Amino acid sequence: MLEIFMYPVSGIMKLWHLLFSSFLDGSMAWILTIVFLVLTVRGIIAPLNWQSVKQGRIAALMRPEMTELNAQLRHVTEVDEAVALLTQQRELKKRYKHNPMLGCFPSFIIVPAFIGLYQVVLRVSGSAQEAVGMLTLSDVSSFRTSTVFGVPLTDFARDHRDLVLPMLVAALVFTSLSTLIMLYRGFLTTQFDQKIPRRLLWFMALMVVLIPWMLWNVAWHGPIPVTIIFYWGCSYLFSLVQTIVYELILRRRYPLPEAVHEQRRASIQRWRTKEAKKNKKALKAQFKDDPEQKKEYVASRKRHSAILAEARKIVKSNSQQEGPTTAE
Repeated sequence: MLEIFMYPVSGIMKLWHLLFSSFLDGSMAWILTIVFLVLTVRGIIAPLNWQSVKQGRIAALMRPEMTELNAQLRHVTEVDEAVALLTQQRELKKRYKHNPMLGCFPSFIIVPAFIGLYQVVLRVSGSAQEAVGMLTLSDVSSFRTSTVFGVPLTDFARDHRDLVLPMLVAALVFTSLSTLIMLYRGFLTTQFDQKIPRRLLWFMALMVVLIPWMLWNVAWHGPIPVTIIFYWGCSYLFSLVQTIVYELILRRRYPLPEAVHEQRRASIQRWRTKEAKKNKKALKAQFKDDPEQKKEYVASRKRHSAILAEARKIVKSNSQQEGPTTAE
């Protein structure tokens, strides 16, 4: 099963090595091959990463208007009123060109590429008597004799700690800085009174410490070839540069207005004062004192849900009818 990932990676390595070996010696050719493997893989997914970042910022930019429409939706009593508000939401997303599905697939390329490289290096390290993926026996033999900073590419990092340490530290610094920038970006747009966004931000904060700790332990105690450490360093350096560039573009093209910052500050205040929990607790106490009011409340919520469901069907039908017209 893992060989499925190995062949594309070995193919990319083969092509780059053919180019570099024509004018460089063995070690430098393979070092540049790994560097350009990173550039190839990360370059392919860079547009997807940008779309993911941009759509996240767009969602924050349109949040003030969307929040107002959602507040009005919570109090609708007629289907026509709900249809009008839902249509406004749809037009708002269309105006901002918001599509949350864009840019959700970078990991589907990064992870297979890493698995493929790991399998290629392990197989190259294990035997010099057979081809590995699209790498010929001659390629395998050349790779096994190549070094980076005096360390054989196919040796395990744990066997050359002193020489591998600078590469590993650089990789950890790059990934930590990149994660910190993304953490700050997420902080600026997180609604803290909403459980899921808040927990996602806490998880990202945990990753600032957890990822370096995991990489450190895996490198020193696991079967990790030096090639993988070098790949990590190159890949995380690419991520850091990409994150900085994206942040500069966002600040210039999609600056956050004061309304977004005010919403975040208000959400922090609501979260700290536990406003939602207090309101829920007060509502329960009110229902306990007046059971009939609870029945009326439940009935009204059911009517409201039915109104929204009917309105969504109408909006969906209208959008399907508009499709052919727009295409024409």
